[in-house]
Amino acid sequence: MNEPQAYGRRQVLQGAALLAGAGLLGGGSLTASAAEAAFDPRQRFLKLIPAGNGVIYALQSDGTLLYYRHTGWADGSASWSPGAGYPIGNGFHQFQDVLADDDGTFFCRTGTGAIRRYHYAVSNPATGEGQWTDGGGTQIGEGFQQFPRIFGGWDGVIYGVDADGGLWWYRYQNGWANGGAGVRIGSGFKQYQTLTAGPDGVIYGVRQGTDLHWFRFNPDGATWANGGNPFTIGNGWGEGFHKQVFSDNAGCVYAVSVDRGSVPANDDTLHWYRLLNTRTVATDGGPNWARGGTSTDVGNGFSVEPTGALQGYASSLTVRPGERIGFPISTSLAGVTASVIKLPSKQSVSSGLTVANGLQALPANYRTAGCGWSERVSTTVSWPTGVYALEMKSPGGLRRHIPFVVRPAAPTSKIAFLLPTNTYNAYNTWGGHNQYSIGEDGRQRQVTFMRPSTSIPVDPPGRIDHLLYSDMFLLKWMEDNSFGYDTYIDGDLDADGTWLRQYKALVLGSHPEYWSERMRQRVADYLAGGGRLIYTGGNGMYERMSYANGTTATHRNSTGGRDEFHALGKSESQILGVALTGAYMNFHPYKVVADHPLLAGTGLKPGNTFGSYADNGAASGWEVDALNPAMSGVQHIARGTNNEDNGADMVFWPKPNGGWVFSASSMSFNGALPHDAAIRQILRNVFTLALR
Repeated sequence: MNEPQAYGRRQVLQGAALLAGAGLLGGGSLTASAAEAAFDPRQRFLKLIPAGNGVIYALQSDGTLLYYRHTGWADGSASWSPGAGYPIGNGFHQFQDVLADDDGTFFCRTGTGAIRRYHYAVSNPATGEGQWTDGGGTQIGEGFQQFPRIFGGWDGVIYGVDADGGLWWYRYQNGWANGGAGVRIGSGFKQYQTLTAGPDGVIYGVRQGTDLHWFRFNPDGATWANGGNPFTIGNGWGEGFHKQVFSDNAGCVYAVSVDRGSVPANDDTLHWYRLLNTRTVATDGGPNWARGGTSTDVGNGFSVEPTGALQGYASSLTVRPGERIGFPISTSLAGVTASVIKLPSKQSVSSGLTVANGLQALPANYRTAGCGWSERVSTTVSWPTGVYALEMKSPGGLRRHIPFVVRPAAPTSKIAFLLPTNTYNAYNTWGGHNQYSIGEDGRQRQVTFMRPSTSIPVDPPGRIDHLLYSDMFLLKWMEDNSFGYDTYIDGDLDADGTWLRQYKALVLGSHPEYWSERMRQRVADYLAGGGRLIYTGGNGMYERMSYANGTTATHRNSTGGRDEFHALGKSESQILGVALTGAYMNFHPYKVVADHPLLAGTGLKPGNTFGSYADNGAASGWEVDALNPAMSGVQHIARGTNNEDNGADMVFWPKPNGGWVFSASSMSFNGALPHDAAIRQILRNVFTLALR
C-alpha cells in the first residue's frame, strides 16, 4: 500500500498557502478556497482527532491531515490559532482508524489490523509548523482486526471493543506493556454508540438512547472507579444529535452537531463542553460542568462523514436475475477493487470489478432527492434470489459494503423473507439526518434511499444492532437448517402483492417497524387467505410511511407528528396479536407461561427460562411487544422477564383457513439464535409447521 506522506517544511508552507482562507477564520467559520476541489464541504472530514490543549487534527476526505488549535479550550471562547487548518501530511485516509496522543504520536490502524506509529513534533503551536521525526512511520503491532472498534491514544493507551462488547486495554510507550498482550478489562460496551477517551483512564460513552456516561479505569491496580458502574453525566447525545463526539484533555468534550433547522443545513457546527472534575466524578458523586453543562458554539465548517474516502449505494435496492445493477460511488482512494458477495455467508459470486476513483459532491437537496452520484461500477445479476453486497476494498485493506437484494423472477421456495429496508432507511444516519433527527419538527420528512448507509453493517459492528446485521443471524440459521427462502424488500410488497399469495409463509426480520398502507393491507389479506406469518422481531408494523417516488420515503403526518398505525385505529396487534410496550434497552430471558406444541423438543416447562444470552444482551429486549388481550384466540407461550410486565410476549395466533401468526415480539430474538438451543428449536418447530 502507499505510505502516508510526511510533509517537509517547504511542502507544508506551500500547502498552507494553498489552503489559506479554507480553514477557521475569526471564531471558526470555513470559507471557500481553491482547495475545495479536494473535498466536499458537506462531508469534508473523516474524523476530528484531539491531541491536547485544544489541538485538533482534522483528517480530510482526500487524506490530508490538518492541524488546528482551539486556543479557547479552557473557557469555551471561539478563538483559534492558526486561523486556518495547517496541512502537515497526506495519505491518512487509507487507515481504518487514526488516534493521537498529546505528544504528537499517532496510532494508525490499517484495514488489515496492523498498527503503525507516526510522530509529529510541533515547533510552533500557534501555526502548527513542525516536522515528522520518523519518516514513513513504523509498524508496531498487528492483529487488531479482531476489534470492530478502537479508541483512545492518550498516554499511549489503545482500547479495543471486541465483537461481544468486551473492552480490551493496550499501552504503547517505547514498547508495549504486558509484552503486547491485551488485557480484557470490561464487558457490556456494545450498548455504546460512541466511545472516546481522555487521559488518566477516563472514558466517555454515548449509550444507545441519549445518555452520556463516564468511566475511569486505573491500569496500575486494574480497578474501575465506582466499581465499574457508569455515572450518567448528561443526556441529549448520540445519533440524531451529533455526527461525532470526542474528548480532549482537562475535561473538554467536543461534539459536531447535527443542524437543527426545520430544513437542515450542513451539519458542521462544533460544540464545546468542559467537565471540570473529569478525574473525580465518582468521588464527587457526580459531574461538575462548566457553564452548567450548556454547549458553546466554537466553530463551524467541521462537517464529518467517517466513510467519506470510500462510500456508495446501489442504484436499485432490488433486482431480478438477468438485470443490470449499478453502484454510484465516491472515493478519494486509487486502486479500489470490488466483488459481489452473498450474505450472510460472504461467499464471493463475482470478482475482479474495478472502481473508478474520484470524489463526488453532494447536491443541496441530497437528503430528499438523493446523492445524484455517477455510477462507478456495474454488473449484470446472474445469481439466485438472496441478499448480496458489493464489497469494495482499497489497496490498504479498507473495506466497505453496499447490500442489495436479488428477488426471484418466479417463486423458488415456499417461504418468502421480507427485508425491512424501510426501517433500515429510517435509522440510517449517513448525512446526519434520518426519521429521528432533531430539529425538523412540524413538517413531514423526506428520506432518500439513494445514499450510503450506516444501518447495514456486514461485519460485526462491535455495538448492538437491530437492523441488517441482526437479520443476518436469522438468514444464517435458515440456511443452516435447510429452510430455503426467496428474498424481497419492503418496496417489492408495496409495488406488487400478487407474489405473496404464492408462498406458504412470510418471514419478517428483527425490526420491521415502517409500513405503507398497501403493505399492511396485503399482509392482512394474505393471512385471511390462509397465509402464515413468522414475525421474529419487535416493534413491528408500528408506523406508517409512504413512497414519494421510487427513491424516497415520506415519514410523519402533515404536521410533523409520528404517524402511528394505532392512532389510525389500525394497531399492529390486529395482525400480529401483540403491540409495542414502553420497555426500552432492557435485556432479559423469556419465561415459559404455558405448555405449547411449539416447545416440543426443548424440554421447557412453565416457569423455565430460556434466551438468557443473545448478541444484544438477552433474547427479550431493546424494544418489545406485549400481548393484546382484546385479540381473542391468541395463545401465550412465553414472556420476557424484563421488569415482569414489560417483557416480550411470544405468542401463536391461529387464524381462519389454516393461517396463523407466530410472534417472537423482541428486537433481540434473532441475536439469540447462535447461542440458545431452545430458541433454535422453537423456531425450527415454527418453520416446520409453516411448511405443512
